[in-house]
Amino acid sequence: MKKSIVSAVLALIALTPSFSQPLKGEFAIIADSKSLTAAGNEIREYAAVLQAEGLDAVIIEDRWKHTDSIRHLLREMYVSGQGLEGAVFIGEIPVPMLRDAQHLTSAFKMDQVRYPWHRSSIPSDRFYEDFDLEFTFLKPDTNGLYFYYSLNPSSPQVLTPDIYSGRIRIPDDSDGSKLRAYLRKVVEAHRNRDIVDELLFFAGHGYNSNSMTARIDEKAALLQQFPQLNRQDKGLEYIDYTFDEHIKNSILSLMTDEMVDIALLHHHGAYDAQYVGSEKAANGVQQNIESIKFYLRSKVRGAKDTVEAKNKYMEWLGVPDEWFRGANEKEQTEIDSAWFADMDIIAQDVAEYDIKTRFIMFDACFNGSFHRDEYISGAYVFGDGRTVAAQANTVNSLQDKYPNEMVGLLSYGMRVGEWNRMVCFLESHIIGDPTFRFASSDPKLDADRMMKSTGNNGRLVKLASYPHPDVQSWALWHLKWNGYQDISNLLADKYFSSPYMNTRMTALKLLSQLKDDNFIRVTAAALDDSYELVRRFAAIYCQESGDPRLAPALIRLVTDPNVSKRVNYQAVDALAYFDSTLLMRELDKRFEGIDTANHLGTIYRQTAANISKRAGYPRESIETVTGADVTEKNKLFDIRSLRNLTYHTLIEPLCEYVLTAPGEKLEVALIEALGWFNYSYNRQYIIDTCNTIMADSERFSEPVRLEALRTVKRLE
Repeated sequence: MKKSIVSAVLALIALTPSFSQPLKGEFAIIADSKSLTAAGNEIREYAAVLQAEGLDAVIIEDRWKHTDSIRHLLREMYVSGQGLEGAVFIGEIPVPMLRDAQHLTSAFKMDQVRYPWHRSSIPSDRFYEDFDLEFTFLKPDTNGLYFYYSLNPSSPQVLTPDIYSGRIRIPDDSDGSKLRAYLRKVVEAHRNRDIVDELLFFAGHGYNSNSMTARIDEKAALLQQFPQLNRQDKGLEYIDYTFDEHIKNSILSLMTDEMVDIALLHHHGAYDAQYVGSEKAANGVQQNIESIKFYLRSKVRGAKDTVEAKNKYMEWLGVPDEWFRGANEKEQTEIDSAWFADMDIIAQDVAEYDIKTRFIMFDACFNGSFHRDEYISGAYVFGDGRTVAAQANTVNSLQDKYPNEMVGLLSYGMRVGEWNRMVCFLESHIIGDPTFRFASSDPKLDADRMMKSTGNNGRLVKLASYPHPDVQSWALWHLKWNGYQDISNLLADKYFSSPYMNTRMTALKLLSQLKDDNFIRVTAAALDDSYELVRRFAAIYCQESGDPRLAPALIRLVTDPNVSKRVNYQAVDALAYFDSTLLMRELDKRFEGIDTANHLGTIYRQTAANISKRAGYPRESIETVTGADVTEKNKLFDIRSLRNLTYHTLIEPLCEYVLTAPGEKLEVALIEALGWFNYSYNRQYIIDTCNTIMADSERFSEPVRLEALRTVKRLE
């Protein structure tokens, strides 16, 4: 890295930045005028501490107040060859609001026509990070902060960020005092780097169907990712929502311990709250009765007709009238409301604790909504405690994702922004300083030395055998990124030979992007992996691929007497995506010669019933979409559902139907839905159909042909 510091405040005088010479620097600190005025000294001190680490920083004042200008500047810095690796946005830096890009999120699927733009768009700084993506500017919002863009049909339809970024946007900081305090905290954290020697992971109510197998396996995987925590004294802390009725106090209390360096928090959430708790399972008759009383009061309270509501539940549940007592009385209502509200963590709760955890991952919906005037992750990062950075999501987030992917690299001194660059979705962001890093726990290797190998495939192949799962995963990720010629066979070999859970998970995930024969071979094997997360992803890939070669392994999984809860949910769901005749044939083979006059017979009959039931789902869908007497509204509803329900058996009839030119609205919706079949074994049929549509300007309008182009880009 370069050793000279570039520290300048640039006056921006035009919408498109233009400099006589390319602006140099490895890291861009982009701040608004107010922040520079209020905290100029602290911002310069932040740049200086990065320089001391060998990261060249340039301070840039944003006077454009437009997203295009900032992206253009960062792109120029990146292509100049000066080694730009990231940026941080301080203050009211414009927020890109992205549309027509929901497939780049983990879960977000909202009707862009039905809902307002500020709700149906995705706030995402990937706009600033991924220079391959192409956007069309639509309009600014009246608030002056949001700028709306559409992802072009001709753009790459995959997310591969070139740089990383972080957001320092602090609500309710009119005089800049919070910003100054936060930057002083950041500088101190860089000067006194901690080693990761204790970690907390938390499992909230409803996360992964409350599967205890998932919890157990996550602990085992984390001990492989952080081997230094596998010792006599506590290194890995676990909290489950069932440990206490109001579990938030245990979580926040533990995070006041300076030893807890990282917290991985799995739960549901909103922009202003973490939904961590739930009513504790009743223990005994009296607790059950009190629980039912609370439920009944909540259902009757506020009802238009209290008597009618009471009678409804009394008849349904056979409960006495006295169990509704106090439902609409002020005192009881306040008690019930306070009890229920105490299930969640809000900003006021965070302020009451001296949080010392340096880095927090919020594996939840909306906790990272930095574009709002209040967001819960900001309460930790920009509060009085020691938290410097967090990973959090601006919109909703999928439960069935790989949340701890390569997180062990943080104990090698990987900057949190660089880690997030490799594992991000459109919605996942670093809140706070993206350059924050821990000291390396491995005396033989650190992130700086690893980063010098990113373009050297020979070194990467060697690191792919380093005795740490996330170092191996990192090397495999970069080999895939570099287009290493034998990557598919290497990934398959790593899957079948690795003792590391996370290396196998990475191999499976990277093979899913190749979608070749090794992907099918490894997916079939992964359905029987010892790691619950690998089995779960393999079941999901069965659904998303639909390759008939996966049917025997899928049947073995769904008939396993000890299949775990969340894996079973995904595997049984996958039955709808295969030909039912094929599945029944494999089911009969599975039970050939087996005595079914016991519980095994129950498993056989239940599986057969599941196959039969789910065989009807695609039939109902195609009948609705192509039905002559079905309203356009109902057709569109079922077409949109195909974004989640990629029935591979429907590909050919759906493609045949769209070629009949049923009308622009239906055509665009159906072609967009077919773009979600990106893992399908039969996706080439969709590509061929879209190519036919693109070539026929007489029958199909320009919007339809552009949507066909977007779908081809997604499936190729």
